[in-house]
Amino acid sequence: MRGTETPSKISRDAGTVVTLIAQEQQQLRYAVVYSDNRGVTHFRDDYLPWQQSQGDRNLPGSLTLTPYVEAEKLGFLHLPKGYDADWHPAPGKRFVMVLTGVGEVEVGDGERRTFTPGSILLVTDVSGQGHRTRVMGEHDVLIAWVPVP
Repeated sequence: MRGTETPSKISRDAGTVVTLIAQEQQQLRYAVVYSDNRGVTHFRDDYLPWQQSQGDRNLPGSLTLTPYVEAEKLGFLHLPKGYDADWHPAPGKRFVMVLTGVGEVEVGDGERRTFTPGSILLVTDVSGQGHRTRVMGEHDVLIAWVPVP
């Protein structure tokens, strides 16, 4: 046990983990940064449902995919090792997908999350305080970002 946790607290946490794993098998989880009505940013998790597809001649075989999300463009952003951006709003609502490296995002309520290759984040905090972004570790970060309406 860690610190002051009780056995019932640990089993509740384990049950939560099992529930989240079961949910993630049926849905693609991604983090969202949003601003509340006071301009303070927060994280929440959101999901896209996985759907079964029997495929066609362009995508043969039985596949699992999500519904499309309306998008405008695709771009890539390179953040060098040591990058540390102070508070800033998102340049626009967009999905951010980490391709290489490890980054950290801090929101206005003090929560920090680490994003590794394969992580997906939707930033919607286009006004207010915004968030902080840092590159962690010894490697640059490469992200793909997709503006969405």
